[in-house]
Amino acid sequence: MTVQTFDVVDLSPEEMERSYLEYRRACYDIVYRNAVDRGVLKVLDKPVTLAQFAEKFHVVPDKVDVAGLLLKALVKHGAVKHDPDKDTYTAVAEPPTHELDIDLIRQATGRDSFEELRHSENYAGIIDALTTDANPVATTFDSDHLPVWEEVLQAPFYRYSRVQAVREIGGTGPHLLDLACGPGFGLGELAEFAPTDGTVFGVEISTDFVASATQRNAADERIRVTRGDVTQPLDFLQEGYFDGAMIVGAYHFLRNPEPLWDNVARLLRKGGTFCVSYVLSKVGTIDQEIMDLRFALRRPVSYQPTRQQVLDLAEAKGFELIREYGLGAWRWYSFSRK
Repeated sequence: MTVQTFDVVDLSPEEMERSYLEYRRACYDIVYRNAVDRGVLKVLDKPVTLAQFAEKFHVVPDKVDVAGLLLKALVKHGAVKHDPDKDTYTAVAEPPTHELDIDLIRQATGRDSFEELRHSENYAGIIDALTTDANPVATTFDSDHLPVWEEVLQAPFYRYSRVQAVREIGGTGPHLLDLACGPGFGLGELAEFAPTDGTVFGVEISTDFVASATQRNAADERIRVTRGDVTQPLDFLQEGYFDGAMIVGAYHFLRNPEPLWDNVARLLRKGGTFCVSYVLSKVGTIDQEIMDLRFALRRPVSYQPTRQQVLDLAEAKGFELIREYGLGAWRWYSFSRK
């Protein structure tokens, strides 16, 4: 009997989002379990304001806002009730039981059970961090955290958005550009589309990630990686040389993304395609509270753009929207350079 293999990257965006959102529902449950274990719900046995909760739970002053995000996530889960008139929070006597579809979660994460979900300890770390000046959940772009990043970047829901970007620009021509290419997974995937005389160029600000991307793709002479800041002029690259460009998972780390658009407008030929993929955004989807909490203590800081902010910058720099989709709060856009 022939065993047929299945790859999530062949799902429609709607199907992938269904799996992704089921995973985020599981994340709300993980936060709730950790909150119970660490006594958060006991502090909420009677109505308290955020300030009162912070005092009773001994939250350090500069993390009171993060404590507020925790309470909002627990409200979204259904374990805590918020009184908007008094602005108080109270634990629910009988929190709802969420029946989760483990098959959908497995499809989104590659994990075989709820207990295996990798981020459970990270959410526990956020709660633990509230009462100390230390930040145990910061994950910077360096060799110390490279194994964590490499695992995250190969998670099915993340890989899905990257491969859709690769497919979007892969057929545009022989010269392809991966901006903020990280440890180089996308470079190898782009190379599958490039002809033998093509070029796949990666730009990355982290020296550790440049080294990793270079080593990962050393066998392919078409792939080149250099250190560079995508928010600074990339004058070492030829104007109008590239047929397609992408930035995956990095746009929301840019405090001011306008210089990125200036670079892409200069480097892409007319009619070239630019894909902005896996952008954490303020869109109000059901995973918004959990993602706000997830990134509250992450370093570097993230700046979540709205959809309109992305589209306005694109139009101002001479780009036309081709298509878009979302995986909850994570957005994906494809543009054509006019």
